[in-house]
Amino acid sequence: MKRVLSIACLLFSFSLAVSLAAQGTMAPTAGMKITTDAEYSTHMKEIQQMNGVLNKSIKGGDAAEAGKAAARMEVLFKNVHAYWAAKKVEDATTAAQNVVTSVQAVQKALASNDMAAAETARAAIGANCMSCHTAHREKLPEGGFKIK
Repeated sequence: MKRVLSIACLLFSFSLAVSLAAQGTMAPTAGMKITTDAEYSTHMKEIQQMNGVLNKSIKGGDAAEAGKAAARMEVLFKNVHAYWAAKKVEDATTAAQNVVTSVQAVQKALASNDMAAAETARAAIGANCMSCHTAHREKLPEGGFKIK
């Protein structure tokens, strides 16, 4: 009976992974080259989610959960950095690198359980995000945003 359930679970997991891959909804990975506005948007949406988790976790004193969010944000922002570097947009490239540095500072503070330092580094993430959003994001009349 256990063997049948194990095989069924394995087949379900495999079919789910194939289905998600076919839909192009697999989570961005480290070193993923962002080539379309849709891929960039996917990164930004996940960054927004992870930033919320990071903020809530740091304020709640949950270093483990904050560490997971920070690690994911580092992956995402390294991809964003490469995107802007390839486009040769200096201010956005610098902002993305500054976020990577701030996320690494958050991780270092969390490793030593220094939540005050983690919050300070987290605040720097938001400031760099806002500078890039102000310069390179345009609100659409029907809602949402596009890259300038």
